[in-house]
Amino acid sequence: METNNDGTYFQEGDQVRIKLTGEQGSVNATDGGVVYVVMDTTNETRVFSAYSDKDSAIEFVPQASKKQA
Repeated sequence: METNNDGTYFQEGDQVRIKLTGEQGSVNATDGGVVYVVMDTTNETRVFSAYSDKDSAIEFVPQASKKQA
């Protein structure tokens, strides 16, 4: 994740979780305000906003949480 004056954003390689379903994946690419996430279980690519806040559909998974998932 990157935090700057404009906010906090996901970056390539970040492990993320979809808040609604709990599915996890990793950010494969970023393009402007969009991140492309490859899901761990299906290898399906999904598109989300790159901006991270309480209303975003995905959340960052800290290193310790990855081992438990």
